[in-house]
Amino acid sequence: MRIFFFFLFLFQSVWSADATIEVIKEVDSNITLSIEDASVVSNDKTQKFFAMLKADMNVVSLFSVDDNYATVSYESADPAPIHKNSSYLLRYRLTEDGVGGVKADVKLLRGENSLFSKTYFLKQDTMMIFLAHTIAYDINNKLGGTSMEWIKRKVLFIRLTGPRQSEIVAADYTLTYQQVLLSGGMFGFVKWANKEQTHLYFTSFSENRPTIYKMDIVSGKKTKLISSDGMAVCSDVNENSNKLLLTLAPDGQPDIYLYDLTNDTKMRITNYPGIDVNGQFMEDGSIAFVSNRFGYPNVFVTRPGSNAVNQLVFHGRNNSSLTSYKNFLVYKGRETNDDGSGNMFNLHLMSLTSGSNRRLTSSGENDYPKYSSDGEAILYIKQEKSRSSLGIIRLGINKSFAFPLRIGKIQSIDW
Repeated sequence: MRIFFFFLFLFQSVWSADATIEVIKEVDSNITLSIEDASVVSNDKTQKFFAMLKADMNVVSLFSVDDNYATVSYESADPAPIHKNSSYLLRYRLTEDGVGGVKADVKLLRGENSLFSKTYFLKQDTMMIFLAHTIAYDINNKLGGTSMEWIKRKVLFIRLTGPRQSEIVAADYTLTYQQVLLSGGMFGFVKWANKEQTHLYFTSFSENRPTIYKMDIVSGKKTKLISSDGMAVCSDVNENSNKLLLTLAPDGQPDIYLYDLTNDTKMRITNYPGIDVNGQFMEDGSIAFVSNRFGYPNVFVTRPGSNAVNQLVFHGRNNSSLTSYKNFLVYKGRETNDDGSGNMFNLHLMSLTSGSNRRLTSSGENDYPKYSSDGEAILYIKQEKSRSSLGIIRLGINKSFAFPLRIGKIQSIDW
């Protein structure tokens, strides 16, 4: 049990993003976008939607987004006076259906030209943040922006609620929307089971041994997969969702196993009298993982059926978390501040093909990196002084964003 708790990788004191966003790198200030509320009745809900849409359009990063809120008729040929100098206008009109649903008419204007127009229907107004995400996604696609498929996906995380009590929660990428999927036990290490995000894997500690379950999030049905003494974690799922990388400890020390769902068999990948955890599939057939073979966590690579294990990362120490996409890795590394004042934990992007290594963050403690399903973005947790944030790095356009988080406890996160 001592080994297991060491590799929880420290609980973070973070919780619940609001709809504001901090843009770390500036966009072109010459191309301005103003957002206008054209709802028949402007109220707190329509103004909150303005804030959501403004945050998402900042993340789109095709414009410099105006902070000024204004109302105007949906059919008006002119912008609100405060927006008269804007290059683009994004106008929305929200209409409630009286039974909890919302209709949204949206159009993007440039001068007298309508570049985009669409009507959206939302069955539950509690999902308004996903409406904003979908609008931002559609406009980005219309204007030829870099892939943003990830913006519509849900994030999984585990929240601690009390002694040996936790909840599995599904949220949007800002953690503004949250839905409790499972409660009433002690859970850990949650992972989406498929691209469709209809099923997930989680570890339960409510039994005699850590046990991995698969759960249908629509029906709530849970199916037992495997148990192991000391540790049982699903760390990665392959692209076809038919193979898993598990960390199991049947002999008291955790090792990496390849689990084949098609024939219900497992294959031991590592066999080391120490700690091997957090296996990640690589496109070339190899498996990257974290091990304490040098007396501290570092990243290594091996292949199924091979006894050869090679060090993969030669930068920084305490490389205790990583995420993969095809032949790219993002890992956490401990470094010394440039002024020599102390340690910081930065994220680095590494290519297994070229061996190139690029630092993605520059300050604070950055942890829990998770690749988006399209490989275009990285989700992570940032702690800097007394401030905790949910970070998004858009690799294709080299921009970073941070959403402030309130106090709480997150144990595990997946995208």
